[in-house]
Order: sequence, then structure tokens, then C-alpha cells
Amino acid sequence: VREKELDTVVAALRQLEARGMAHRAQVVGDGPDRAQTERDLPRAVFTGFLKGEDLAEAYAAADVFLFPSEPETFGNVTLEAMASGLPCVCADATGSRSLVLSGETGFLVEPRNSAMFAARIGEIAGDAVLRARMSEAARVRALSFGWDDCMGRILGYYRALVRKDEAAA
Repeated sequence: VREKELDTVVAALRQLEARGMAHRAQVVGDGPDRAQTERDLPRAVFTGFLKGEDLAEAYAAADVFLFPSEPETFGNVTLEAMASGLPCVCADATGSRSLVLSGETGFLVEPRNSAMFAARIGEIAGDAVLRARMSEAARVRALSFGWDDCMGRILGYYRALVRKDEAAA
């Protein structure tokens, strides 16, 4: 769908092509804009909606995860990619910002800046040492987001709000 910033995906991948950078894009998911995106990226592999083992295999086959979507509140797909050891190149937006440590587990990029998305993808893809370091850091970071940790953070937010409300009373 458009809010996933498919125009940015298309533009970034076209820029990689224009630079002569060998790559193979795999697009996972389905939606009303799939047909247009397939026309825009004729060399990409479109898997449609995946789950379970098929989804795990798609992550395992990748070297870099691209996610330029801005409106995500918590990017489950980004966390799944990180848990699979993928460096992530994501929009510097709320959902991704809470997961990706720019320069450590991947890169956060100005939303809709396809040139910078292409540059960061190229940087990771072209540097095996950087890719390996980010891959390991992404996996380690993803493991810190267990349900107990997430729910504990939320409980902490609620407690802080209650304390603030009590202090104001």
C-alpha cells in the first residue's frame, strides 16, 4: 500500500541499478499497489504474503532489509528482520526509530529520500565487514524486545503518568 512508501522503494532500487550495483530485490507482502510495483520493478521477486517458515526463509535469504514506511507505530517487520540478523535501512520515523540504532544495527534515513536510501543500502551491501557487524548487532538488539521487556516498558510509562498526575493534584 502507498503508506509503505513504495515510491521510495522503487526510486531507491532504480538508483542502485543506475549505479551499476548488482542486487536482487525481494518484495514480501501483498496489497492493492502490488501490480503497479511489479511493473515498476520488473527484475524484483514478488513473493506475496508470507508467514511461518516461508517468511523465515525470505528473511534468511536477504542481506539488507529496506523499510521506508513512516506511519508505523511499532515495526514488527523491522523487529523480525533484526531478529533474523538483517541490517535495516528504515525511515527515520517513530516505529523504526524505537528499534534501529543508526550506524549500529542499520541506518535511519530521512523519509522519502530515495537517494539516501540507495546510498545506505549500497554502503551495507558493499562492505562485508560492516554488514556482518550490523547483522550481529541487529540480532542482539532484537533479543532485547521480549514480551516481558515490552510490557515492562509500557507499565513504566503508565506508572510515570500516574506519578505525574498525582504530583499535579
